[in-house]
Amino acid sequence: MATTIYDTAELELENGDKIIVKPLPIKQLKKFMKVIRELDSEEVKSEEDAMDIFIQASMICLEKTRPDLSEDKDAFEESVNIPTMMKILEVCGGLKMNDPNLLGAALVGTT
Repeated sequence: MATTIYDTAELELENGDKIIVKPLPIKQLKKFMKVIRELDSEEVKSEEDAMDIFIQASMICLEKTRPDLSEDKDAFEESVNIPTMMKILEVCGGLKMNDPNLLGAALVGTT
């Protein structure tokens, strides 16, 4: 019998749909990390720029489970609130967004 060595989370979207998220496989994690690294870019000048990066990374997390939300930013933004997005980032990509040091580092220079 196989042993699962990671945690999953069941999350409720704004429309009441439920999704189960789990850590990304390596191929998707590479895409995710590439997007997250953009937070260090000089092009990130505002909190809105940082939010767009978090949205893009979260959409990568949903490519397999909810392709409809991973391909349509408007649909994603209508379906996911901030706490849910942060939980997606934490479970799928390993980002602990409730860590004030990490969140502060992500938003440095975006004021």
